[in-house]
Amino acid sequence: MRMMLVLFSLMAIVCVADDQVDRRTALDHEFPAADGATYFAGEITLVEHVNRKGILRLDRDGSINKYLWDLPHQFQMLPYGAIYYRGAAVELRDIPIGTHLHGKFYLGPEGDFEVKNPESDYAAGLLANPDLRSNVSKYSRVMLLEDDFSFYQRQNAAWKIIAINEERSQIEVERVSVKDGSSDAPQGKFVGPTGKLILRIDSGARIWQGRAIATPQNLAVGQIVQLNLGWVTLLGSYKQDGLCRDIWIDQESRDVATNQQQGIHSAHLKRRGVPAKVIKTESVPGEGAKGYVTIQLHDSIGPELLKEIQKLKSVFVKVAEPTLRTYDGNDTVNASDLQFTQLENPPAGSSGIQIRMLMDEMLEGVRPGRTIRIGDYEWKGPDGPREEKLWTHDIRIFSVGPKPVTDRNGPPAAKPQASVGTQSHEN
Repeated sequence: MRMMLVLFSLMAIVCVADDQVDRRTALDHEFPAADGATYFAGEITLVEHVNRKGILRLDRDGSINKYLWDLPHQFQMLPYGAIYYRGAAVELRDIPIGTHLHGKFYLGPEGDFEVKNPESDYAAGLLANPDLRSNVSKYSRVMLLEDDFSFYQRQNAAWKIIAINEERSQIEVERVSVKDGSSDAPQGKFVGPTGKLILRIDSGARIWQGRAIATPQNLAVGQIVQLNLGWVTLLGSYKQDGLCRDIWIDQESRDVATNQQQGIHSAHLKRRGVPAKVIKTESVPGEGAKGYVTIQLHDSIGPELLKEIQKLKSVFVKVAEPTLRTYDGNDTVNASDLQFTQLENPPAGSSGIQIRMLMDEMLEGVRPGRTIRIGDYEWKGPDGPREEKLWTHDIRIFSVGPKPVTDRNGPPAAKPQASVGTQSHEN
């Protein structure tokens, strides 16, 4: 009886623990809770595009100690995480340094990227510390990153120019609805700034109209535009909210930008295969290594490419890591008998396109929760760039030059010189 009571107690503890899983956590092997994401925005300052990670300088927040403003926020894209630029899905390599981004962030595994800053109001004690990180560094896993263009366009919002100064170096804009130009002030945690903004324009601003490059002289009060910004929250002492990096004056210029980016991304995926998550595997008795695999395509594939995929009868399959990197370019397996299903309520990170297919050989990496890439054999061209592959080893781990000063006891050792009359064998 006592043993049974202990067993029931342990089962109850396990059930409670399962119920208390933090919905703010996202893991590589499963799609997370859509309502668990946290909103942050900031400017991208470093990109490691092959491993899909980088650093943001988050927008300044009045709730954070001012001595902790602008500290680096390290992030890692989830395998099913999507990135949008100019209204289209893109790769991290396509985002220019300095682009202002909005994102949905999750907690990573316990301790992942979390750096606790000292509790101090003394600037000197903080600024001299090279290990400082963003005050919210534990939110390191990213489901979605969008530039301002994509972020506001997705919400059917834009900006109406309501004032331009005489030098055309500053504009005042108001957030409005794309449908009728009325003021737009939605509620929620993923809506971004609302109301009016005062923005700086300098010679670095790119202004687009139709299919041509425009100038500040083409701007006019009453125009409804899309913007990409920089230096957001950094110009407070000038009573300005940010710096205009791009301005799209009309719908044609916006369509041109989106279509161009969609073409770039589709070509990228066709050369490497589209990413998908393995949902289920089924062996076929008496058929050796053959088996059925059920997958869901990631939510980072353009609509035109999704339509093209759904016409395929067979595909190649590559095993991928959570970074979406693959191994040997020749390590592919054929899959046929593709059965497509459109999910009604797909989880966050899923495109909603589910495929059940018969693989000629169930590779070791094809397991529930793992990531693969699939594609049409007609897409498959030359082997991809060496730095993107993990076979035979990862060449992205490297060091250049001597160790940093903070990581050595003294200056680098002097190179020994050959003695007079002694032949050097160095080339």
